[in-house]
Amino acid sequence: MNHPVSCLRIALLAALCVVMSACSSGSRDSSARVRPDEERMSAVANIRAANAGEDSALQVNPLRDPAVEGYLARAEDAEKRGELAAALAEIVKARALAADAPDLIQRQAELEYLLGDIVNAEKLAYQSFEKGPKVGTLCVQNWQTIYEARKHFADAAYLDFAQRKREECKAKRPPRF
Repeated sequence: MNHPVSCLRIALLAALCVVMSACSSGSRDSSARVRPDEERMSAVANIRAANAGEDSALQVNPLRDPAVEGYLARAEDAEKRGELAAALAEIVKARALAADAPDLIQRQAELEYLLGDIVNAEKLAYQSFEKGPKVGTLCVQNWQTIYEARKHFADAAYLDFAQRKREECKAKRPPRF
């Protein structure tokens, strides 16, 4: 009987199963609290504060289904509790009703950034910019998200471009006489 070989095969099979299960469990657990690292938290704080103190001449506030507002409120509550995956799930539900709403796309980008999917966060921010008003506070946040992503990836060449685009979003009020 080839007993040592059989034991070796079983051990290798068991090891393979452990590796495969580890690979397949890489998805986010929506019930778990995910604490983003300090770098991602700082980046999202910069994104959300990018237009603080700006006197933009343009503010775009969409009228929409109250259900979307409910999902958005639940997302904000979940984020405050540190349940980022649950907050993202609520934004995804809101986007099911208002798929092209640039503010919801940007909100999803911020949550994706916090959860560590910076590549998708950058793509979503650009998508929000494309669907959005091209000036004003949302535009500033879009380009700040792209700036933070490029900074994360150490892409110095694109940082200046993103910073210029962010500044172009800041529409000033005409002087009053």
